[in-house]
Amino acid sequence: MSANERKARVESALLNIWYAGHQPGLFVGLILSWLEYTYKALRWATRQNYRSIAARKASHPPVLVVGNLIAGGAGKTPIVMAICQYMVARGDKVGIVSRGYGRSTTAPILIDPTKNTPAAIEAGDEPLFLSRGTGCPVAVCADRNQAVKLLLTHFPDLKLIVSDDGLQHHKLARQIEWVVFDQRAHGNGRLLPAGPLREPLSRLGTVDAVLCSNITPQALSETLNWPYQDNWHAIQVELKGFRQLSSGHFLTVEQAAEQWKPLKLLAFTGIGDPDKLFRAIRLAGLRLDASRGLPDHFNYPEDFCTQFDQQVLITSGKDAVKLNHSNPKVWVAEISVKLPPALTQALEDCIGPTID
Repeated sequence: MSANERKARVESALLNIWYAGHQPGLFVGLILSWLEYTYKALRWATRQNYRSIAARKASHPPVLVVGNLIAGGAGKTPIVMAICQYMVARGDKVGIVSRGYGRSTTAPILIDPTKNTPAAIEAGDEPLFLSRGTGCPVAVCADRNQAVKLLLTHFPDLKLIVSDDGLQHHKLARQIEWVVFDQRAHGNGRLLPAGPLREPLSRLGTVDAVLCSNITPQALSETLNWPYQDNWHAIQVELKGFRQLSSGHFLTVEQAAEQWKPLKLLAFTGIGDPDKLFRAIRLAGLRLDASRGLPDHFNYPEDFCTQFDQQVLITSGKDAVKLNHSNPKVWVAEISVKLPPALTQALEDCIGPTID
């Protein structure tokens, strides 16, 4: 069994325990409970709650962290992209910092969209996807403070820095914290590794906003058994169409449904919740002949897509940056995220008045 296959098997087993109600065997259950207890003890010993509060500092430019309480992704990257696109449309210069999970190097790296960009294996799939989708510079480093310094060295006139994830990275001083949840909410409600929670739900009392991605605040509140406040906001993520990877040709959902009606379709992705992509495609009225969920941040071999017989292969933008662009069968699902007025107003308040 290859390393990728072992990783996929472990990921699948954990996700089934966290989100699908699967009960582990006695031995595995005891191990997970012991590790969860150890995780809780380490959080207490290292004063994680205090460090979360201490990380809140005014900065110039302000830093906005868009993060999760759960492991496995809750849809924060499209929201980071929407934030940057909104600010750029206003004429504000924005930079992004990211850890660059899964990349082959550890040295800080800057993605400048005006210059030749590095390969995904060097920079990470999410940072490259964000830079291409927003036109904003992205600094990649496990130490996000170093990433911020790198950004400001090259782009000192930024009005806002957005951190893709990093809620638990307490070294990073931040002015605003937004937490994203999707339909999976908090899974089985347990802390890592017995459940998906990186932090207890009490953390919700210290963040500036809770973003409910394709779930209403009321439904999320009931699932979490946690009272929602005025700073909980519904975020609608919609599939708007498909772009051919080789040519850039775009089809709306309606055009794709009509043109692909007689064809066989396969969707594949290595995102935190692969079913999210598959559900969106099916809800749009397209019939999938097959779907293939892969480990998060999957490293695609050069000839990956040649193994499939289907005439249309659909994947996500994060996956697409790691694929061979010459295959005309590959289409990238493009999504749109509309930020509610309360959040766009919070962004404008954060950076202050703009002087033209």
